[in-house]
Amino acid sequence: MLIVSPYRMALDPAEVASGRPYPPLGTLVSAAELRARGLPVALFDATMQPDGKAFALALSGHRPRRVAIVSDPHSVPVKMCTTAQRSAALEMVAQARASGAEVLVAGPDPTDHPEPYEAAGASVVVRGEHDDAVVAFALGEAPPERSGRPNRTDLNALPDPAWSMVDLPAYAARWRAQHGRWELNLSTARGCPYRCNWCAKPTWGRSYQYASPERVARQIEALRAGPTPPDGLWFTDDIFAVKPAWLRAFRDRVAGTPLPFRCNTRADLVREGAYVSDLAAAGCTEVWMGAESGSDSVLAAMDKDQTRADIELATQRLRGAGIRVGFFLQLGYPGEGYQEALATLDMVRRLRPDEIGVSVSYPLPGTPFHEAVRASLTRTHWASAMDNEVLFAGAFPQPFYAAMRELLRAEHAWLSFRPSLDRRGLRRASALPWHAARWPLHRARTAWYGRQS
Repeated sequence: MLIVSPYRMALDPAEVASGRPYPPLGTLVSAAELRARGLPVALFDATMQPDGKAFALALSGHRPRRVAIVSDPHSVPVKMCTTAQRSAALEMVAQARASGAEVLVAGPDPTDHPEPYEAAGASVVVRGEHDDAVVAFALGEAPPERSGRPNRTDLNALPDPAWSMVDLPAYAARWRAQHGRWELNLSTARGCPYRCNWCAKPTWGRSYQYASPERVARQIEALRAGPTPPDGLWFTDDIFAVKPAWLRAFRDRVAGTPLPFRCNTRADLVREGAYVSDLAAAGCTEVWMGAESGSDSVLAAMDKDQTRADIELATQRLRGAGIRVGFFLQLGYPGEGYQEALATLDMVRRLRPDEIGVSVSYPLPGTPFHEAVRASLTRTHWASAMDNEVLFAGAFPQPFYAAMRELLRAEHAWLSFRPSLDRRGLRRASALPWHAARWPLHRARTAWYGRQS
């Protein structure tokens, strides 16, 4: 069988510019499980392919009877479900069917929108978690129905990702050429137990399963001893170490020479000093929080279950432990007016996070947010990641959100700048004149639209 990761970075200009490609973790775990069962399997990874020609060559070279096109459910760009990536995956389905193979597709987009994949000729469209369905498909059995099927609970029983089946040196080279270091992705858990009403959970729903600290530490040790050891890790978990006891055990297991890592977490977790000190001792160098908004009323509308005060305390605690802080920010969530948007700008000015990521609110199927704005949707998806186009009837027209996003980025560039001669410092220094030149225009545009509200 040929197992395929269809995500193509070339279709996401923002990802190309970031220079941070990650191997398809979920796809590699499925490939490893097939190998562990003694089933013949080959892997095709489209991540760094410029077009679909290489996939056609893989089909002609392997001549598979079955093709499993499995989008990595751990990947943020994959979870965005953009139309460009869907078109590329549908083209793969058509190519595989034309070669005479049966086709299975799985991932966030097929879960939410199975119809295009069925119309393209897929024999099986998996809804939700894909592991057992891929194994059944490889065995020539009917994959189990998604309805009522529980998610896997014992993550320790999963094999390690089949790293040897992917070109890790190519990933390392791409990273090091742009950043001088290489970061590999790893997962400790699946799912998220929190209720943020804009957050899509197509694969695992509102569930949370995790591997043991010992299992994760062993994986890290194996990577460090491997032929292409990473310089650091990115934990792909929606929320890293939800359980403080897990983090403490992980800290103890990797004590001494931990591998530096970055992760996602929540402000209400990291406001506790003991939790933050455990993060630092385990090797954490950078934390990204879903700060979302500087307005408590917007955070409440999102069912975020945290406040601006939580964000402020968490930032203070992380900084005190020497951990860099990143904020994910949203603009345009229903209920956000001009003053609420200014509250987000004020939060960035006051807290000065080391990094920010800014987007407009993006309604994905299956979320209460999507249901609330469904009647006013102008279209369903962005063409590529970070298009940042408002897809529903917002409080302001698109130019306001574009200007506010750039204003946030410009002010952050100045407030967070620290002179340094490393690659990050030099890039930031070179961008400052550009931000300075555009700041007055962004400020004037946001103020003009604000006066109209």
